[in-house]
Formats: sequence, structure tokens, C-alpha cells
Amino acid sequence: MLQATCPKLRAIAGLLREKYDAHFALISRNAPAGELRHAEAEVFRTNRLMTNHRRKCPHWSPAFTPGTSLGTRPPLLEMVS
Repeated sequence: MLQATCPKLRAIAGLLREKYDAHFALISRNAPAGELRHAEAEVFRTNRLMTNHRRKCPHWSPAFTPGTSLGTRPPLLEMVS
């Protein structure tokens, strides 16, 4: 698992944790569906923000992360033969 060494990503991760905590608090107190939908939308929005940051930040480029291979797997038929 990659460590969050980018300061901006660490801040977004903290925000995401807060959104998850708020969502779980609403679930535990049996909140109305409208509040739950709003909290879920906030979680998804923050998660998308984190994903976009990883895509655009030069800190997370493949050249910066050594030892990771993102190659495709061979089809299953080729693995069997």
C-alpha cells in the first residue's frame, strides 16, 4: 500500500475520513433518507477529489513510484498453456 506522503493528499484523506465518520454517525442515529443521501454524495465527491489529485499530481506519476508495474495481465488461456 502506498503511503500518503503528498501533503495535499494527506489533507484530502483527512477530509474523507471526516466525511465517512459523519456518514456513519447518521446511519447509527437512523437519520432520514435525505440526510443520508447528502452524506453519501459528500463521501463520493471527496473520493473523486482524491482520485483526481492522484491522477494529476506529479508526486503520484509512475516515474516517481519506483518498483510498481502497472502492466496488463495475460489472458487466462495463455496462462494455462
